[in-house]
Amino acid sequence: MPLALDFPPDSAEWTFFVCFAVILVGPLLFERLGFPGIIGVIIGGLLVGPGVLGWIEREGAVESLGDLGILVLMFLAGLELDLDEFRANRRGAVTFGALTFTIPLALGIVVALSFDYGFATAMLFGSLWASHTLVAYPIVQEHGLLRDRAVGIAGGGTVMTDTLALSVLAIVAGSVASDADPVVVLLEVVVGIGILALFCVFVLPTVTRRVFAGVGQHRGARFLFVVVALTAAALVADRAGIEGIVGAFFAGLALNRLVPSRSRLMEQIEFAGGVLLIPFFLLSTGMLVVPEAFTEPRVLAIAAISLTVVFAGKFTAAFVSSRVLGLSRPQGRLLFGLSLAQAAATLAAVTIGVDIGLFDTPLLNATLVVVIVTVLVSSLVTRSAARRVEPTPVQGDRLAETIFIRADLKDSSAMRRLAARLAMAKGGNVLVGAIAPAAGTPLEAAREQAETVAREVSAQGAEVSTVVRVDTSEAAALAAIVAEHRVSLVIAPWRRAALAVDAVLGSEVLDLIALVDVPVLGVVSAGGSEARRIVLALDRADLSADAQRDLAVACASVAAAAVRGHAVILAPEGEAANDLAHLVSDDAELVVDGRSRAAAVAAIAREGDVVVLPARSGPSPLPRDAATVAALPVACAVLVPTRPHAGASVVTGTATLVGSRRTA
Repeated sequence: MPLALDFPPDSAEWTFFVCFAVILVGPLLFERLGFPGIIGVIIGGLLVGPGVLGWIEREGAVESLGDLGILVLMFLAGLELDLDEFRANRRGAVTFGALTFTIPLALGIVVALSFDYGFATAMLFGSLWASHTLVAYPIVQEHGLLRDRAVGIAGGGTVMTDTLALSVLAIVAGSVASDADPVVVLLEVVVGIGILALFCVFVLPTVTRRVFAGVGQHRGARFLFVVVALTAAALVADRAGIEGIVGAFFAGLALNRLVPSRSRLMEQIEFAGGVLLIPFFLLSTGMLVVPEAFTEPRVLAIAAISLTVVFAGKFTAAFVSSRVLGLSRPQGRLLFGLSLAQAAATLAAVTIGVDIGLFDTPLLNATLVVVIVTVLVSSLVTRSAARRVEPTPVQGDRLAETIFIRADLKDSSAMRRLAARLAMAKGGNVLVGAIAPAAGTPLEAAREQAETVAREVSAQGAEVSTVVRVDTSEAAALAAIVAEHRVSLVIAPWRRAALAVDAVLGSEVLDLIALVDVPVLGVVSAGGSEARRIVLALDRADLSADAQRDLAVACASVAAAAVRGHAVILAPEGEAANDLAHLVSDDAELVVDGRSRAAAVAAIAREGDVVVLPARSGPSPLPRDAATVAALPVACAVLVPTRPHAGASVVTGTATLVGSRRTA
């Protein structure tokens, strides 16, 4: 075969070489210059594409992988949204979300109409600026502001704006694809979204739980199923007359609780998406750009006015929201900085707009200018505001983020099921630990025991990992495991009634309490049936604010999510307890009973109840009536959440325990 000297080569090998070179070098170069890495990939696509060097063509492999990349991008957008943050800050999130969506949308429509574009194009163009991407999120993470209220509102607002922006996209795309009456088109889109919602709310989570329970921790099978799930949702959306990216976004929301943020599965998804597929989408987007058009007055005018729309709209929304919601000025600037960047949903929508013929080259180029500028300014504004916002005194992980259980506990099947249910309810994972006194046979036995327990937990559908440590001191080994794996909750049987430390490992755990700050969920009674209702039982002392009470409320909230919101607050007085009910569950039932707590629980207890009792402050946290409640003839579980250390960094109150899905 003669030596091929033609340039550029017309081969798949050359195409992939150039693409991967750009994906590697582009972000590294631009991040070193202080710019976001995504800009390097977009500009790299512009340079190697037909518009400049002409080394590779967009049609073919690049376009196909880019189409898959945009689906993964929107799937991750839904998967990584913090639904707990939205729930905890729903009033602020709805207020800010409504303002930061409607103001830029309205201004964007006016801008597009003023340049003689049609109404469908104007609607889609306005929706580009109505959403936002939390590109600057790592900056607030770096400054320890994950639990700041402004950050929670921005994260919750993202849920609202992305959903509304993609709904606008679905309606506009549907109207373009059909010549029917606008009312008929709108009705068809609504029906399509309804079909997609039914699939993602009922079918997808149910099938996912069963598949995850069936394949266990087989990483390849779980990852491939996730890909099947997101493409299935995209296909359902496509068949229902909606753009596939809407289905991918809904699939991410549907699996939000089932893929823990710290799990290996999430690492696989983020690696495949962030390193390979999403960069191909950015690369293919850059190849759509015509460089000569950047100098056209029309492009520059649209870009300049669009930037004005984005800056004015986002600033107004942040300013008004900060005043209405009582945020400080630095928090208002932080809200503005976080909501300014236009990236994920904007790039996805502009690509769809080009594909369906609504966006021409000037609109595409102007949009890319806005994306680049807003991403840069967002980082600068957020960093400046973050320096002026005081972090909360204590930063901690979400309560159910990483739940630790010992592998060698006898008769602990019920506790394993409990750990799995709590972790799955809040998108966490279970860590099964075993400690061997020496290497060799004891180590192999401990490893086998941990794997056996992990398989049992995995059969419940939860994400699980194991850790085995050789140490002659069990307390030191447990302390190291908790610290190294960022454990947020320890579940253990309450073996004695004298000290909280006996909930984990008898008196030896005194060393652990001195070294580690994590809550202990003491299981006084594991119950005998599947949990169906949560009962938070309070006595008069629990009606006043107390860290142990707050921890019990947080545990009851997680447990209520595990049983899908069926919760009862049992208290001697209704007025004081009423404020706690909404923290446990939106539809929690309040039962007032002035008798002793044990008698009140006995009056309402039924099989399948999980009774949560706040621990007592002091050297012996086990409530005096815990044993009485556990001895009731009804088979119910009795849990006592305990703060093992007075200065705990994980537990400072309910708000701390149900924080961001992304954690430091």
